[in-house]
Amino acid sequence: MKKPKNLLGLFVAAILLVSMFAACEGPEGPAGPKGDPGEQGEPGDNVVNWEGFKEGIKCADCHNPDVDTLYFVWGIRTQWSQSKHANGGAYFENSTTCGPCHTTEGFVEADLGRTPTAHPISSPIGCFACHSPHSRADFSLRTVEPVTMVSNVVGVDNFVFDYGKGNLCANCHKPREMTLPNSPKPDPTKTAETDTIVIKSSRWYSHYGVQGQMLGGEGGFEFQGEVYGNSPHTGSSVIQDEGCVICHMAVEERNPAGGHTMKLKVESEGEEVEMIAGCLTSGCHSEPFELDYDGKQTIIHGLVDSLATLLLDRNWIKQNEDGSYSVKASTSAPLKIAPEYLSGAMFNFFFVEHDLSFGSHNYDYAKKLLEDSIAKLTE
Repeated sequence: MKKPKNLLGLFVAAILLVSMFAACEGPEGPAGPKGDPGEQGEPGDNVVNWEGFKEGIKCADCHNPDVDTLYFVWGIRTQWSQSKHANGGAYFENSTTCGPCHTTEGFVEADLGRTPTAHPISSPIGCFACHSPHSRADFSLRTVEPVTMVSNVVGVDNFVFDYGKGNLCANCHKPREMTLPNSPKPDPTKTAETDTIVIKSSRWYSHYGVQGQMLGGEGGFEFQGEVYGNSPHTGSSVIQDEGCVICHMAVEERNPAGGHTMKLKVESEGEEVEMIAGCLTSGCHSEPFELDYDGKQTIIHGLVDSLATLLLDRNWIKQNEDGSYSVKASTSAPLKIAPEYLSGAMFNFFFVEHDLSFGSHNYDYAKKLLEDSIAKLTE
């Protein structure tokens, strides 16, 4: 019975000792000087950490809607949410080869000169793909350096795209190189009856991002002996300075198109609304104006449909359930075309169709490619 009493005594003594020291504690002294932050450490695996944060940035310029009058981030994000970047860019294509154009994470890695890695958790092309506001303290473009676009036609040199702010867009709106053995490049000089091209891929084309080539008047299959020209858009000084931005990102009151939707035509309240403010820039078009200018888009649509019919009749392509087209070829059932140069007609079909502008980017070039392709298949 004595042992518990001794323990109780020690416990009471400890409490009295702590109380005594607490009562003797004086007021807190002044804070000491800040330590030397030193140099920034080596970047980690996280992209944001590697970019860093610029000293002196004001978060409320963007993150507080009450004072967001400098960059209008909330309004721009609302526009972006209606864009194909947000909803149609297939951000789940996040492998090492696809990620740099389909995901923000991959795009940033590629722009920073890092080897792109797979990102199973990824996001669509958004704010931080085109801008780096935390490291720059503004919304300047990540890059406006000219972009080299590969040629997918034998004997044709690569094309350097240099259209100002549009160079940023061209980092992804460019073709992917076709490679052997499944996707050999077509050769305009192979005109003999014995010249045969063997295609083993249903995606025998310059992928989908051919807009940069089309605007520049490059990238199509040009048949020998023919002369190919370009529409005024290709050489316009306004477009060469501003690139895609001048048309696709124009804004005006009460118009849901343009801006960061980057759409020139949208459905709004049951009606079709066009964004033509950029087209009416001084030195360009004048009113009255519509996107199907002089029926040119209608003409290109008709030529694309005619060429599709010819290719379907030859059993070279097939139409898929969603309305798209693909080459009727595989490794087990390759498509053989002779003379080889005729495959250029199929190449041009996909080139113009995947451009998606149906003549708006470069009417003269698109029209000539389609007309020559139809003529070669009907000779």
